[in-house]
Amino acid sequence: MLATSPKRPEDFKFASPEVNACPYPFYAAARSECPVYEIPGQKNTYLVSRYEDVQYAANTPELFSSHRPAFGAGDPEMEAIAEEGYPMVPAIVTNDPPEHTRFKRLVNRPFTLRSVKRQEPAMADRVDKLIDSFIDDRSVELMDQFAKPFPTHVIGDFLGVPEEDQKRYFQRWADDIADSVSLQITRERALECKRSLVEMQKYFAQLIEERKLNPGDDLISDMVTARSEDDNPLDVPEILELIRNFVAGGVESTASLIGSAMYHLLLNPQQLDSVYNDHSLIPQMLEEALRLEAPVQWNPRLIEREDVSLRSVQLPQNSRVMLGWAAANHDPEAFGDDADEFNIFRKDPHKHLSLGSGIHTCLGATLARSEGRIAFERLFTRLRDIKLAVPADEVTYVGAFTRRLDRLPLEFDIAA
Repeated sequence: MLATSPKRPEDFKFASPEVNACPYPFYAAARSECPVYEIPGQKNTYLVSRYEDVQYAANTPELFSSHRPAFGAGDPEMEAIAEEGYPMVPAIVTNDPPEHTRFKRLVNRPFTLRSVKRQEPAMADRVDKLIDSFIDDRSVELMDQFAKPFPTHVIGDFLGVPEEDQKRYFQRWADDIADSVSLQITRERALECKRSLVEMQKYFAQLIEERKLNPGDDLISDMVTARSEDDNPLDVPEILELIRNFVAGGVESTASLIGSAMYHLLLNPQQLDSVYNDHSLIPQMLEEALRLEAPVQWNPRLIEREDVSLRSVQLPQNSRVMLGWAAANHDPEAFGDDADEFNIFRKDPHKHLSLGSGIHTCLGATLARSEGRIAFERLFTRLRDIKLAVPADEVTYVGAFTRRLDRLPLEFDIAA
C-alpha cells in the first residue's frame, strides 16, 4: 500500500532496504515536515520532495547544474581500471547548456516521433517473438522473460549491435550500469561494474571504427557522421558516453515501466478490464504507471556557481541536491488526495515528472512510450485471464536510485 505517513523524515533511513521496499511514507514525511531535507550522514546533500520545487530546480540549470563526477572518480583502484578504457566525459545527462544543447541537437533525430514510428513494426516483431517463447507454457516470469529483454533488444537494434552480441553482452552491461549507481553496491560489485564498463567501451569503440568505414542505418552511424554547426564531429569518448546514457536510460527504465504497469493493473482488476477491452487506454495507463512508480526515483544536481536559497534553506556552493521525481509525483498539492493510488483515468496524465522536466526531459521518452504501448497491445491481444502466480505481498521492488520489480510471475490463458 502506498500510504502516507505521519512520521518525520529522520525516522527513516534514506536508501535503507526498508525504505527502498516502499519509499513513499518517507517521501510523504519529507514533503510535509522538511521539503528541502538534508540527508543525515551525507553533509550538504539534500532531497527536494515537493512537485513545485522539483519542477523549479529542473528548469533552472543555471542554479542547479547537472555536472557530476564520473563513476569511480577519485578512487585509485577504480581509476586504474578506467585507464584501460576511454575517458568518461560529460555528454547529455551530465552537462549544462551550451554543451548539453550541442549533444542533444546532434543525436535527437532517431528519437523523434517520426523516426520512432518507422521502428514500430520491428518492435512489434520483437514483442511477438518474446511472447512466442513462453506462450505455450501459460506462465511467464515477466521481468526476466519479457520486460528486460524487450528494451534490451530495441536499444541494441537502434545501436546496430548484432543479434548474437545482444544476447551475449547487452543485458549484462545494462544490469551493470544500473548497479553502478546503486547506493547499496558493495566494493567488489562496484569494481566488477567498472570492469564491465571498460569492456563495453572497448566493444563499442571497435563498432565505432567499423561504422566510420562503413556507415549503416543505425544510431552509432548517425553519431559518427553527425557534425555540429562548426562542422566538428563527436569524438570517440563522447560517442561512448552517449551510448552508455542510451543503454542506462533505455533498458532499465522501460523494463521498470512494463513491470509496474502490469503489476498495478493486476492489483486493480476493474482498470485492467478497461484497458484489456479498450487498447486506446494503454497510453494513459502507462503515464499513470510512470507517475506512481518512477523508474528513476531522483536525479542529482550540483549547486555549482553560488549558494542558493530554496524554501528558506540555504544550499551552499558545491552541495548536492537530489530532485525527487518520485516524491513529487506523489505530492497531493499536484495530484490530489488520491496521489498514492493507481488511477488510469487521472486528469492530465502527462503531468508527472518521471521523464524529467525542462532541458533534461528524457531524450528517449517517445521511444519508451512507444515500447510500452506496443508491449501491452500485443500482450493483451495474445494473452487472456492474466493473473499473479504468487501472492501480491511476495512481489517486491529493488533499487534506491532506480526502482523496478525484482520478479513478476504470471499465469494466463491463450487468447482465442
